[in-house]
Amino acid sequence: MTAHILKCGLAGWCLLVFPFWIAGGSAAPAARAGPSPGARLPETLRIGVLTLFQPQEITLAAGSRPTTLHLDERPVALLPGRFCRVAKDAGGIALWQGARRLATGTRLAVAAEDVTVEVSGRRTRLRRQFHGTLTVTAGEKHLQLVVTQPLEAVVAAVVSAELSPEAPPEAAGALAVVVRSYLANHVGRHAGQGFDFCDSTHCQLFFGEQWAQWEAGRETGGALSTLGRQAAAGTQGEVLRETGGELTDAYFTACCGGRTTTPAVAFGTGQASATTTGVRCQWCRAGRFFTWTRRVDRQTLARAILPELAAAEDWQLAVAGHTPDGFVTGVVASAGSRRITLPNHRFRHMVGQRLGWNLVLSNRYAIEPHGEWLVLRGQGFGHQVGLCLAGAITQAQAGRHYRDILRYYFPKSACRPPADF
Repeated sequence: MTAHILKCGLAGWCLLVFPFWIAGGSAAPAARAGPSPGARLPETLRIGVLTLFQPQEITLAAGSRPTTLHLDERPVALLPGRFCRVAKDAGGIALWQGARRLATGTRLAVAAEDVTVEVSGRRTRLRRQFHGTLTVTAGEKHLQLVVTQPLEAVVAAVVSAELSPEAPPEAAGALAVVVRSYLANHVGRHAGQGFDFCDSTHCQLFFGEQWAQWEAGRETGGALSTLGRQAAAGTQGEVLRETGGELTDAYFTACCGGRTTTPAVAFGTGQASATTTGVRCQWCRAGRFFTWTRRVDRQTLARAILPELAAAEDWQLAVAGHTPDGFVTGVVASAGSRRITLPNHRFRHMVGQRLGWNLVLSNRYAIEPHGEWLVLRGQGFGHQVGLCLAGAITQAQAGRHYRDILRYYFPKSACRPPADF
């Protein structure tokens, strides 16, 4: 996402570093019918937080007033300005202050606004503040933190994480409606793990009320913005619905590069949709990622995705096919008479996991051989499905209302106010 327009310094960079919808493990969205027409929106959501960090231990720090932690319904007092550690224990979790173990149990709950959560790794330290209820349990391999919040608070937090506070309000309003529609349509995506959504771009980028990160001696951070709060409040309850009243399976992308596509193309779900066909977009042409060029050493790429071909001196990689509107459907690797074809979503997933998410930025690109290098030239940033944030910002700057922006990117859906439910 473009710097300060789409907050590349924090949220957009996470899209480069971490898997997003097309690439997070088995992150391709499952085919789903969605809630029935007229179904009520969920009042609260459970967000798994610090999911990418997978902490073995966290620190909870109290603010300026006494805080009560509830460990298996037993109260544990935390005095103002004091902190405790929560760590995995043989039978669940343990609370520590210094070298003293205070108590053990299986589930910790606390009013999220009363504490600051901090987690440290070898090179990175993160600090988060949330609203709602925070619970901590011991997962199979790491601590599991879940924040329970009202739907509208989650919408505000996602908008704050994705857009600069200086972004146009109408663009933020359009994003809020899309985020709310996605959340309402995918409740329980991580139900098997005990929450509805994760906090990474696999689901929705969610940092909470305040966040800070220290890495390599550098600090970055931010807070829930007025823009995010106003976007959620100004569109409260509004979602995208299809002709029959079903929720639209709505997504957003950083920059579509002149054309959006469908979930079936981007995610490889094989599920065609008559209501989510792509649209042409002339609004993001000035975006930083409207076009892009990357290069990679051929042997490095071969070792990363197809090590069995890496030793071949004549190995080649080429685009195997396109959709009629130019999106890559697959790539083919060849060495002599041997050919291996990979679906595009699988290719991007493998490259992202093994060589980083800053190499194949979108689903529209060409591959050009240049000696020992392969040069990739593409258009757009992200999966290119749904609302184009770069285009939405330009439309808002041109004076367009958020519902007009939504109508442009979702021509077969309607933005429905709460009174219509």
